[in-house]
Amino acid sequence: MEKYQRIYQDLLKDLHNQVYLPGDFLPSDGKLVLRYQVSRETVRKAVKALASDGYVQRLPGKGSVVLDRKHFVFPVSTLESYREMVSQANLNASNDVISIEPNVEVPEKLTLSDSSMLASLVERRRRVDGEATVLDYDYVNQETVATVPHEAAQKSLFDYFENQLGLQIDYAIKRMTVEKSNARDRQLLHVDEKMAMVVIRSETRLADNRILSYTESRHRADRFTSVEFARRRKV
Repeated sequence: MEKYQRIYQDLLKDLHNQVYLPGDFLPSDGKLVLRYQVSRETVRKAVKALASDGYVQRLPGKGSVVLDRKHFVFPVSTLESYREMVSQANLNASNDVISIEPNVEVPEKLTLSDSSMLASLVERRRRVDGEATVLDYDYVNQETVATVPHEAAQKSLFDYFENQLGLQIDYAIKRMTVEKSNARDRQLLHVDEKMAMVVIRSETRLADNRILSYTESRHRADRFTSVEFARRRKV
């Protein structure tokens, strides 16, 4: 691990543990230089990474102020459960199970085919700090998972699949679009028709390549951030 990454991780841990609250300033670059015995450039690189990931804002002549993160960073290129994401971000989040309906055909917009796979449709609403921000529609393959208990939907589907059923989740293919809010969004997320929605549609497969589920995750655009790491390839 490079020196700036260690500083980044230490500061991130302090943010998660609420050592620094929204509106607080991080220690100055000079203080961090003395604490870690590194160059000023190394400290700046670490704090710049925090700013890029939406944790702080650099204010010229003042320092780095901690931001109020009422949304979580959604990892498009990794495969994590909602519970894992909010735990890592140290968010006050809750989960409403709206309905669980068996024997539902998966919409074509998710399968991109004429698949007639029957699924259990799990509809859930996610809240952050009491505010409804996400709607999830999980179509769980009934050939793989016969039923989805309410408790599993309330707690974590991934935990149920892996730790109770012993399934090995391998990968997901995700597609992201920005769309207008629909009637269901407006009803359950309490947004108006002007609110844009970031929609993530994904297909999740097991290690033996069986389809586990199709998911449509609908995020309020004003509460959505996606941060990814990209390296330019040399040609």
